[in-house]
Amino acid sequence: MARTKEFDGDKALDCALAVFWKKGYEATSIQDLVEATGVNRASLYDSFGSKRKLYEMALERFGASANNIAHGTEAMEPGVGRIRAAFQIAAEQTLADVRGCMVVNAIVERAAQDRKLRTVGRSARAGLDKFFATSLEEAERRGEIRAGRDLRALAQFLTNALFGLRVMAKTMPEPDDIRSIVSTTLSVIEN
Repeated sequence: MARTKEFDGDKALDCALAVFWKKGYEATSIQDLVEATGVNRASLYDSFGSKRKLYEMALERFGASANNIAHGTEAMEPGVGRIRAAFQIAAEQTLADVRGCMVVNAIVERAAQDRKLRTVGRSARAGLDKFFATSLEEAERRGEIRAGRDLRALAQFLTNALFGLRVMAKTMPEPDDIRSIVSTTLSVIEN
């Protein structure tokens, strides 16, 4: 007769997410996960399959629950104001949490060796590119930015800058530095 699970799988996943987010995949040991979740090694493997599978599940959970840029600005109409708001959110998160963005961290740490994480990275990048492209198209239509510019290239530039802010969180930047970077980035799209 199979034993029933004696722990809350969602709570264990949340605890694993916290460890992976803080330490990354490579630096997180199974023992770290055992200690953080309070679940013994055998039960972790039985329930989640492997460290890798648990990491993937934690990454998915983070992506589903993260206060991402599109959700944080969805009440606003597309345009320059929405782009500014997106960078303000990213700047605040960069200053508030030295862990950075778990998805960006995963991409930086593992995408070169891991096809699945490359796909996650491409997807995240494509989502931001689309968000910025839509906002830029509306900004151009409204006359908020100069017409005739390569909006796809501008969207990619903004995505790259946003990813860079997320990585900067790890260096515990000064608020003035973040404000300067955001201001300079936004100056590229201004008329």
